[in-house]
Amino acid sequence: MASLKSHLFVLILKLLDRKGGLKDGPTIRETIKKRRASVDYRPGEKIHKRLDIEEMDIGGFPTYVVSPKGKTPDHHVFYLHGGAYVFEIIPPHWSFIADFAHKANATVMVPIYPLAPEHDVLAALDHTEAAWKAFEARVGDKSIHLMGDSAGGGLGLALTQKLMAIGARLPENLFMISPWLDVALDRPEIELIDPADPWLSIGGLQEAGRMYANGLPIDDPRVSPIHGPVDGLPPCHIFIGTRDILMPDCKRFADRLAEAGQMMSYHQEPGMFHCWPLVNMPEAHRARASIIRLMKGRP
Repeated sequence: MASLKSHLFVLILKLLDRKGGLKDGPTIRETIKKRRASVDYRPGEKIHKRLDIEEMDIGGFPTYVVSPKGKTPDHHVFYLHGGAYVFEIIPPHWSFIADFAHKANATVMVPIYPLAPEHDVLAALDHTEAAWKAFEARVGDKSIHLMGDSAGGGLGLALTQKLMAIGARLPENLFMISPWLDVALDRPEIELIDPADPWLSIGGLQEAGRMYANGLPIDDPRVSPIHGPVDGLPPCHIFIGTRDILMPDCKRFADRLAEAGQMMSYHQEPGMFHCWPLVNMPEAHRARASIIRLMKGRP
């Protein structure tokens, strides 16, 4: 049974009409303008109190490396935030990153990557590849886990497929939280889930996907990595809720991984909404604990 906190969060989403801000193309473009004027990508004062934070510039964009204060890290994580490829990292992302860094005793690199419509998928991939290589150089031969939520999960998969193609070092594990794997969002099952999804809306996300593709076909694997190769991927771990319109494509990708014999795990949480592991509630704490166990090589 879903927790009281999860029900309260859904109620807040509905009161704030988060879904309404994504209902169609014109609406999401207006929402982007409002968010650009109000959202600060930088980690806030509370995050600075909890973590050691280093800021660097990579290709003209800020990148943060955060670690628990006074500790030698056990893990290294490359984190790509969500936001439909058009919205910036927000305080709940930073709260999750801070909590996870402490629970896993991890150093986390967080690139503030280029967003659409000002930039496109090619810019995002080039930038995250450069940031990945900078983190590689920083940690040496230590393992790096790649983690991303929503659009960040899709970008993380596309980046990993790009690293595979050029013969570069791959992540130890790829953790995808409610990943956006196919920007088309055109499967019939998605329309069936849409009324129950309190957060995401098909029309607005499709417009965001077109802006991100910037003329590339939306089934190009760089845009929709569900169409990319799976053979040779590192272990992939997918966390998705049943009240999330991205769930059918996550299940489709998990099936592809299983059919190819790839190491993977698929965690489908009944009644949960988009990116529930980032929210402070019992279901999220269980998901975070699962991620840490998987990082340590435990089932």
